[in-house]
Amino acid sequence: MQIFWLKRNLRLQDSEPFFESMRAFRKKEKVLPLYCHEPGLTQQPDVSRQHQLFIQETLEELDRDIQLIGGKLLQAVGETVDVLDRIHRVQPLTKIWTHQETTQNSQFRRDKAVAAWCAANGVELLELAQNGIARGSQKSELFPPYFARSVSTKLRDPMGTDLSERFAPLPFPSCDPKAIPKAAGTDKPLRQMGGRSQAIKTLNRFFTVPHLKKYPFQISSPNTAWQGCSRISTYLAYGIVSDREIFQAVDQVVIDAHSRMNADQFGKFQENARFYLDRLSWRRQYMQTFETSPELEFQCMLPQFNGVREADFSSAHSSAHSEKHFTAWKQGLTGFPYIDAAMRFLNQTGWINMRLRATVVSFATMNLWIPTTKVAEYLATEFLDYEPGIHHVIHQLIAGTTEFSELMVFDPVKQGRDQDLDGHFIRKWVPELADVPGPELHDLARTAFSLSKHAENRGYTPYPEAIVDHRATAKKAKDRVSELRRSDPDRQRASAEKSSEKKQDFQQSLF
Repeated sequence: MQIFWLKRNLRLQDSEPFFESMRAFRKKEKVLPLYCHEPGLTQQPDVSRQHQLFIQETLEELDRDIQLIGGKLLQAVGETVDVLDRIHRVQPLTKIWTHQETTQNSQFRRDKAVAAWCAANGVELLELAQNGIARGSQKSELFPPYFARSVSTKLRDPMGTDLSERFAPLPFPSCDPKAIPKAAGTDKPLRQMGGRSQAIKTLNRFFTVPHLKKYPFQISSPNTAWQGCSRISTYLAYGIVSDREIFQAVDQVVIDAHSRMNADQFGKFQENARFYLDRLSWRRQYMQTFETSPELEFQCMLPQFNGVREADFSSAHSSAHSEKHFTAWKQGLTGFPYIDAAMRFLNQTGWINMRLRATVVSFATMNLWIPTTKVAEYLATEFLDYEPGIHHVIHQLIAGTTEFSELMVFDPVKQGRDQDLDGHFIRKWVPELADVPGPELHDLARTAFSLSKHAENRGYTPYPEAIVDHRATAKKAKDRVSELRRSDPDRQRASAEKSSEKKQDFQQSLF
């Protein structure tokens, strides 16, 4: 029997492992789709309840889709090696098909354990590459040829086909959903829902000429980003849709635009489409960086930063103070209205736009000097679209611990004024300030200790004063980062040369 092993690649459409397993059924026997609810992964600090529920919603729909084409999905509770061993005793396995994934260390260790089990039991394991990511000695492919090849690739969709003769029966019943161990945390009431149908609905909503035309002008402010961004990142992170599907959706919109626009209009529209594709290109670059340097989950790219923030954070004279600041940041009680609105919004939705992510990470790692990995670990649980290969690289970039020479320290007051001048976003998510008019919301002296009647009636306490001097702490952080970079002059010179070549790319990819 063959296994089609689902990890974060939760789809049947444009799935080479699924297609190849189906095609090989006569030689390698019938196929069993498998997903393992692994207690060891569920307990990891970067996994949260919202992730788990999103996955379960996706699996429910995926199981229905598999049944429509003649099979069943086996869901089992247990570490993957143990589940495979149990299946192998009931029905000997011949081959396991899955996707190669660029993911965090806990899942990579799991993948290596499965590879070792397969080698010991004479089972062939084939992990097929995706997202154009190169591993080991493979040579990375440039984005333009990868995009061109992806757009011209015929994407296979098994729905509507009777494949019942190719599916294996379940070796034992799927687990009771109540037996799945719960991850830490609670669900988020306004998060995106899981499932292929939700992904396609999101894709169809965004990939139209009007949406793509407005995209570059709506992604920076939280007032427009909720609808203006594609919001497909979560479905890409879990492999519910493939990057090739997104490329082809963009290409189709461009074709539609060409048929309805004059030459000047179409030229401008093409620039907007390229603006969107640039971000997909950068997504791939970040993932390739993490694939090549997975230690970035735990270590700084520039080694002289390792342990520095941690030592300052946990020092005897400041430990309680630092933890208090960390808690205030998580709860949206820092006294900086734009930061607090962002964190409260994130707590309810599991999503904020990219510029706002950069702003809250900058505030945490620079103004509060919280260890980068501590910030990244917490936000991994908060972002529903947590993609390890992007997440850890960008956090280090903003924290100043990479080879990129420019420092990205975001003024939390200026960002609020630039992106939410009239305060619509702030007043909605920080009700204590609902009575503060327009631009006054960006005056920290005005917002400190404010409490609207509406918020008071709901049991809120007065809004706190700013927990730090943002200008002084930003200067101190910049000086400290610059000092640490000077401590390795050879690396500094090499980094400056390398960064100057890609300065514009990095800046545009975030903002």
